[in-house]
Amino acid sequence: FALMSKNNKYLMGIGGYVKGTVSMDFNGVIDNPAYFTTSDIQVNPSAGNDKLLQFNANESTLFYNLISTSDSKNKFGAYINMNFTGNVNTINIEDAYVTYGGFLLGRTSSLFTDASAIPPTIDGEGPNGLTYKTNQVLNYRGHFGKHFSTGIGLEMPSSDFTTSEYQRVSNQFIPDIPSCIQYSWGKGNNNHVRLSSIIRNVNYRNNLQDKNNIISTYACQLSGLVTVKEKLVFYYQLAYGTGITSYIQDVSGLKLDFLPNQIIDKENKDAGKLDHVNSMSYYAGVQYNFTPRAFMSCTFSQVDIDVPDNYKDTNLYKEGYYLATNFFWYAKPNVQFGAEYLYGKRADQNDNWGQANRLQVMLQYNF
Repeated sequence: FALMSKNNKYLMGIGGYVKGTVSMDFNGVIDNPAYFTTSDIQVNPSAGNDKLLQFNANESTLFYNLISTSDSKNKFGAYINMNFTGNVNTINIEDAYVTYGGFLLGRTSSLFTDASAIPPTIDGEGPNGLTYKTNQVLNYRGHFGKHFSTGIGLEMPSSDFTTSEYQRVSNQFIPDIPSCIQYSWGKGNNNHVRLSSIIRNVNYRNNLQDKNNIISTYACQLSGLVTVKEKLVFYYQLAYGTGITSYIQDVSGLKLDFLPNQIIDKENKDAGKLDHVNSMSYYAGVQYNFTPRAFMSCTFSQVDIDVPDNYKDTNLYKEGYYLATNFFWYAKPNVQFGAEYLYGKRADQNDNWGQANRLQVMLQYNF
């Protein structure tokens, strides 16, 4: 739907989709009908609970997009996108931002995320190794010539790390700084390769030394997609760095950006500090288009967390694996059917592991 302002200077588009899924988990379950999060797999599940039937329509989405009809390069725009995946079926705001020229201010996915390189899945979360974080951001993106674009931003910092009695979470005041450079080519520049990076400076209180410490980290990422004669599409991403688990879907919220060391001797300069945690994540996907209205895809993904030696034999997350294979068909231009098989595995630092399988079907109506 489109609405024009009285002075014809702005156009508002209203749209969205209704998405319903039915899923059956077997040989291991994930108690979430929308997101197949492999870190939620139980390593030692209760006997008799290895199957689960789930229904979901909470990923249904509404969006409002306001754009300027001006011919100026510095156009004003505003966008809001919401679904119903919040607690107790409340509305969840995914995106809410304004744009002017190349600037964007508001809430949206991190500039560290390459949204154009995400493979298709019915699973609302997608590959476990995807670096995706919705955040409060201020960023700028610019284009240079026909093929190059770049971006840099400031994003709200977070304190997704573990502390002991010798450390304390303190207020964060230094923004995360993501940046990227991208080269695009092909018809409509639909192929691209992108190099991204992020710098983080996290603040915490060292109780043993009675002072605040700032721990600096850096991560980089290579991502993109390649289309071969409009039939075959390849998706990929590889990310590596320190203190970025809050940006990796599978381990965000597990407080693994940093871990407390075990030194309590106040004379030691490292006493009471946090140790770095290195993270690696990747995915590779392929999509084959049978017709413009029917395609199938397959994606494999992995996350690996390298913790300090003194945490090697614990039940902390060590690695996760994700496999998705699916088929999509547009019965009508605005009606889409889908079927998908998902496999996930979680392993802990002590090498105990668990797995889950899911079969699901989808019906989606776009408007």
